Amino acid sequence: MKTRALTALFFLGLLSLTVIVGVDPALSVCGQINEIRILGNVTVNQKEVSLLEICDPVTLPVEWKSIMGGLNIGEAPAAGSEKFIDPGRLRTYLDSLLDSNGIKPSDVKFEIPEKIVVRRQSTQVTQEWIEDIFRKFIFENSPWNRQDINIQRVRFSGVTLIPAGKMTCDVRAYSSKERFIGNVTVIVDVYVDDEKVSTLSVVGRVEVCANVYHASRPLKQNEMLTAADLEVHKMNITEAADRFATSHEQAENRRVLRNIGVHQPLELKDLDKPLVLKRGDPVKIVYEEPGLSVTAKGQANADAGVGDTLVVINVSSNKTVYCKVVDSRTVEAVH
Repeated sequence: MKTRALTALFFLGLLSLTVIVGVDPALSVCGQINEIRILGNVTVNQKEVSLLEICDPVTLPVEWKSIMGGLNIGEAPAAGSEKFIDPGRLRTYLDSLLDSNGIKPSDVKFEIPEKIVVRRQSTQVTQEWIEDIFRKFIFENSPWNRQDINIQRVRFSGVTLIPAGKMTCDVRAYSSKERFIGNVTVIVDVYVDDEKVSTLSVVGRVEVCANVYHASRPLKQNEMLTAADLEVHKMNITEAADRFATSHEQAENRRVLRNIGVHQPLELKDLDKPLVLKRGDPVKIVYEEPGLSVTAKGQANADAGVGDTLVVINVSSNKTVYCKVVDSRTVEAVH
């Protein structure tokens, strides 16, 4: 049997649904129906409302249930809200539907309430659900160790009353440069039955405690740090994630740029890069140009670390050359 989706107009100001009369003339004649009972209060969980959903199915023959289930009378109200169907226009439509199937409306008993309310099933996005989503996202994307993270004060904004159904979400950081420390904002797109129904902005406080290297004894300016000079303590680095030495490589074999007291945390600004060359060390000077590579013996004219630029004396020519330090044995001429 061919059916056609029937349209319905919701007057938004009055929250009313008015059925537009019009039945497909191609509808086949079906069996007799003796009674149509319309429900006064209907709750739906789909975007569209079928004629069957507003009828009491007890009074309907099986074939009529099939017909009415395929007739769409309009969009359901928003989650948690309601709309009203105009009883008069609904009766007019039902008369036309019966006539098109060879049934006299006068032979059918109608029960149509004066007020027909359609509601949409809804569910509430909870604080607990949001906190779980936020926590999982931080743990999976943060560069910090999970055991060093403490998440606090999660709050969110956006539409939280959504249609009932299977709820899923997509989560992304608000900023592509997010470091996942301090106040972190993420965006949560909420889906119900694979359709996006809400976008929430979620903000939480991410506190991070990390191992920070401290001085195990008083240190004097220009001393080189060894393992014996270091001790490790947990510190909250939330407000200064890049301030302190948090790895072995950032502390050991570094030169101290100022006096540091015992048990004081080591700040990166107070530590020089490791020196790989000292004044007077022999080096290999590498001259490179497209299609040409020449080497010469040289002598460092200053202390330097990898990446530093310094003056190197070419031993053969006794000329000075500006070079960039490659490693403890090699420098590259700067053109």
